[in-house]
Amino acid sequence: MRCWRERTLVVDGASNAFRARSTSSGSATTHSTRGSLHRIITGAALPLTERKAEFIVARMLPLADVFAKSGFQRAAVNLGWLIGERAVRFVLSVVVGFVVARHLGPERLGVLSYCIAVVTLLSGVAGLGLEAVVKRDLLKSSGSEAGLLASAAALRLMAGLVTVLGLIVLTTWSPTAEERRLLMILAVTLFQPAWLVSDLWLQAHLRAKFAVMAQTAALAAAAGVRLLLVVQDAPLAAFGLAVVMESALAAVGITWLARRAGLQFSWKAAKAATMRRLFLESWPLMFAGLAITLYMKIDEVMLRHLAGPGAVGIYSAATRLTEIWYFFPIALGASLLPALMRARERGDQAYGERLQHYYDVNATVAYALSVPMALAAPWVIRVAYGPTFAASAPIVVVHIWSSVFVFIGVARSQWLVNEGLQQFYLYATLTGAVINIVLNVMVIPRWGGLGAAAATVVSQAFASWLSSYFSAATRSTARMQTRALLVPLLGWRYLRRT
Repeated sequence: MRCWRERTLVVDGASNAFRARSTSSGSATTHSTRGSLHRIITGAALPLTERKAEFIVARMLPLADVFAKSGFQRAAVNLGWLIGERAVRFVLSVVVGFVVARHLGPERLGVLSYCIAVVTLLSGVAGLGLEAVVKRDLLKSSGSEAGLLASAAALRLMAGLVTVLGLIVLTTWSPTAEERRLLMILAVTLFQPAWLVSDLWLQAHLRAKFAVMAQTAALAAAAGVRLLLVVQDAPLAAFGLAVVMESALAAVGITWLARRAGLQFSWKAAKAATMRRLFLESWPLMFAGLAITLYMKIDEVMLRHLAGPGAVGIYSAATRLTEIWYFFPIALGASLLPALMRARERGDQAYGERLQHYYDVNATVAYALSVPMALAAPWVIRVAYGPTFAASAPIVVVHIWSSVFVFIGVARSQWLVNEGLQQFYLYATLTGAVINIVLNVMVIPRWGGLGAAAATVVSQAFASWLSSYFSAATRSTARMQTRALLVPLLGWRYLRRT
């Protein structure tokens, strides 16, 4: 007990020293903090020599530097809001999704999932890949935010109209009248990206809590409606309307709260020159995003036509458990992008170190989520969906490993935007999409959803990681990604390095 109390004293005292350091600056403060930590550690009656105490102090001072920075604290708060929103989303969306899946069964769930997958494929075009470019410009801009946001919104509105017209054409090839009806209902969600430019403003200014509040309210309302539909045994079209309702409520809520937070937005501020520049910069990202969506959702579309809606239901039940974690790298990116941009301005060495840490954090979180999910998959499927979806368990075991490559791929995408390498991003993701489609054609007829999951892992690995080795401009980040993937094997070396 005495040893435990002494170690607690060290930790508490170190925390106080960190807080004291955050209120001052300069070399005198550094010396004072070092002395404070040294006195705390050596005064705790622990069996430490002077050399060991100094070693511990040296390792703790870099942490004090990080924790004391206001940028880190703001990013941590922003990330906390995003993680909190995902926790609420998990309860309201995923858990309610389990109830809906149990109610619909594999066949009807497969029809709904197929229609959502088709609309999701087109949503990549509706968004135009503007997110990273607009956030970058918002961080650099000095008074031109209104014109930038209005131009981005106008571009997305036009893209939404084009995609809706394209979807109307695609519905003529849908096998059943029920699927055609669902597709037309879900087409309304393709206009949502135009109204979400306010969310980009909130992300750039680390004000995620406003978007979280709007999305949580919309999600709660939609969850209640879905439960009511289950009780009423409503048709599939009603579940499609619930998706549209959630999308509309989230867009309206985010826009309203962003305006209250200080967003100045007017459609009249849109400028043709800005729209043209944004499109020229973002079109590679649009096709790259489309390619990513393609090899994430094309599995369900191909399963529908090669194995039937029942196979889609089994597969979509599995991927809901694996893809729910994909928000983590996006949340990390939204919170750490400002620090990454500041490191870039300080020089190549600082930028490289910050980027390596960024990859390492993403890979560590991915492994921490993937290993337990792979081990617990049969139990999770049985509890969540019941015995009807037992075939989803092996799909989870395979598909969850795609998240490791998704995490480091999202981290790399921001680096590519910072370095102006959007076209490489396009080529890499398009190649990954082609690999996924070819593998699906080969494996789905024989192994069904399990083969589709394996194809997803292989294509993600190539598009997000291995492709970096094929260009001299990206080879340095390829080595960083590889070191991040080896974190489980080189963890101790990493801890010593940091």
